[in-house]
Amino acid sequence: MASQKSNNSPAESKTSSIELKKKKSDGTKLDTQSHENMKHRITFKKAKKISRSVKRMESEISKIQIQMARIGKDLTTVLEMIQPKKKS
Repeated sequence: MASQKSNNSPAESKTSSIELKKKKSDGTKLDTQSHENMKHRITFKKAKKISRSVKRMESEISKIQIQMARIGKDLTTVLEMIQPKKKS
């Protein structure tokens, strides 16, 4: 009986080691998938932040354009007021 037990145990150990290898390889696949998901989440968050900052910049640019238009109008009215005085 002792010889039968020793014969069974190496076969069992072989199958268990093969199963462990499969589990390890499956685990690394899951790890890489989760790692890819984390990368995707991080890049998505970065993209969101960048788009927000771009929107803020566009808003600031539009405000500056509005202010420059007002300044331009004011300057033209000042020029119109000055020109008649030079003629007379």
